[in-house]
Amino acid sequence: MSPTEQLLKALGTAVADAIGGCERVAIAYSGGLDSSIVAALASRTAEVSCYTACTEGSHDHRSAERYANEQGLSTEMMVLSPDDVRGLTATAAGLIGRSDAVRISYTVPLLAVIDSARETVILSGAIADELFAGYARYASHPAPEDRMRIDLEKALSEYDSLKTYAENNHKWLRSPYADQRVIRAAGSLSLEDKIGPAGRKLALRRLAEEIGLQGHDRPKKAAQYSSGVMKEMKRLAKRDGRAPDERIRRPRPP
Repeated sequence: MSPTEQLLKALGTAVADAIGGCERVAIAYSGGLDSSIVAALASRTAEVSCYTACTEGSHDHRSAERYANEQGLSTEMMVLSPDDVRGLTATAAGLIGRSDAVRISYTVPLLAVIDSARETVILSGAIADELFAGYARYASHPAPEDRMRIDLEKALSEYDSLKTYAENNHKWLRSPYADQRVIRAAGSLSLEDKIGPAGRKLALRRLAEEIGLQGHDRPKKAAQYSSGVMKEMKRLAKRDGRAPDERIRRPRPP
């Protein structure tokens, strides 16, 4: 069995287990590689409802519906207002216990989907970047695999907090990429299987091609930017008289 086949088997099993026999599940969908793969595999065994949370005029706002249609799916567009972004930013900062704007802006769309999805089970593409060298910084890091391991540990901890948030809202959040079988399959791949002159997330791109996804070779666009949330966070910070940078103050506990 080839590495791509092994990865597909692990990921397919993880998706099926995440669905758990439900007839319909929600997908936190951006149209990017990670969520598109999850949606494609989930649609084999359940009806899927895709939800795209983004700001007006963002890349996801312009493109996610078209990408979903290419998969034979549709997505419900959830356009986040400035007040939505402000409130969800504070919630995300408190949940993940970090003031890193990048991590928070990545989390905001997922929180919006958790809050609004009508389905009980929500599938996400979270954790894929840390497993398959999705971030640009890995290409120039002197020890990318060490950096990925550190990032994976942090991302799994944040994911646990988001699962708890979902459960408190009577939902079940599942990321098949966080499944230990998928983590082991990714760990068995060489660095060259993940990142190289041809780009990043190479193993996932090969898997996407294997299952017939049209967008397997699209250039990667970071979720925090494709959703427009980072841009809106910076705009709000500037309007509030704060440096439109990088740090977010976590709310103080009561």
